[in-house]
Amino acid sequence: MAAVARPYARALMAVPGIDRSAVLASLEAAAAALADPAVAALADNPQVLRSQLAAALAPDQAALGPVVRTIDLLLENGRLDALPSLAAAYAVLKDDAESRTHATVTTAQPLTDTQREGLRQALARRTGRLVELVVEIDKRLLAGVIVQHGDMVLDVSVRGRLAALAQALSPF
Repeated sequence: MAAVARPYARALMAVPGIDRSAVLASLEAAAAALADPAVAALADNPQVLRSQLAAALAPDQAALGPVVRTIDLLLENGRLDALPSLAAAYAVLKDDAESRTHATVTTAQPLTDTQREGLRQALARRTGRLVELVVEIDKRLLAGVIVQHGDMVLDVSVRGRLAALAQALSPF
């Protein structure tokens, strides 16, 4: 579905003067609505008009005509199932355009504001982008952190070090 979604996402990115954050929020809301079994049943019903389905997916999006037209185009082309992939592809393009990236930090205990900011700045220096951190708490780590950014995973947790030690001591 990603291959189908990318051209639609690029077309939405090319709309001049559009609020990209609002477009992303609308796409994510429409994808979430499509996940609702009642709306999914409407999508599978051939007696439901495209306009009715588009309204069910984007009921309060009158101000974002390009999103509504894109949903209608997906419906017209029988590609509504690409909507979640479209939202994801648009988010990636938006982040690229804004030189922004996301990283997930898992810790055993909550980070202080100073720790969070220091980690964010270190990642920003490494990536050359603005970094948005998502911090998750996992008491099973015991201590330390796991930082995940894209394909990179940096595990400096006690649990990770113990696992690495156990593997190194294992005969197989």
